[in-house]
Amino acid sequence: MAFEMDKSYALKHRRLSIERLAELMGATPATLYKWIEAETMPAKAVLAWQHLTGAQNVVRYLAAAEGAVVVVIPTGRATTAEDVHVLQATLHGATGALLDYMAGHMDRESTLGKLGAGLESLAWHRENVRKADQPELDLG
Repeated sequence: MAFEMDKSYALKHRRLSIERLAELMGATPATLYKWIEAETMPAKAVLAWQHLTGAQNVVRYLAAAEGAVVVVIPTGRATTAEDVHVLQATLHGATGALLDYMAGHMDRESTLGKLGAGLESLAWHRENVRKADQPELDLG
């Protein structure tokens, strides 16, 4: 499902079809379809896939499978009130998911997803604060 989500993101946000993605990755569309269907893509191709699609679903899936989280490293920009509201909502959702899981109302995978999102959000803010005195240029 992560491959499908990345593929849809690439088409919607970058206007890259599977044929164009395959061309840019140096593969044939048939090979790329096979990798997606079998959920087995060579490691060097995963990096190109993430870069070209602009999405992180496959990488997040791989990290979560190993009990890790992916944190996009911030540039040290000033935090806005909206950023803090989003953080608060994310943490509230994670706490609610944990309570629902403990009460038997939420499944394990959904709970882990919410908790992971909360951890990622907190880690992003931690790094943003750490870099606040030496912000980087936003070249993206």
